[in-house]
Amino acid sequence: MTEREKLMKQIREYSFAALEWNLYLDTHPNSKMALGYFRDMSRKATELKKLYAEKFGPITASDVNSDTEWTWVTQPWPWSN
Repeated sequence: MTEREKLMKQIREYSFAALEWNLYLDTHPNSKMALGYFRDMSRKATELKKLYAEKFGPITASDVNSDTEWTWVTQPWPWSN
């Protein structure tokens, strides 16, 4: 597995965990423990997405931050191998 694939796998894992805690919080809104886990998973997913974008390009079209080139089409898309 390449570094790019490993990083994308981690992003999927942390994003999934954040979504699961989000759903749990929908039915348990006063759970401080769940809120803490949600924040931790969301924060880690955001950090990993930023790292991925720096190393391999944007994850979504809205992540393109170039003022000179539309890099969304010049770099491999996140789902491409």
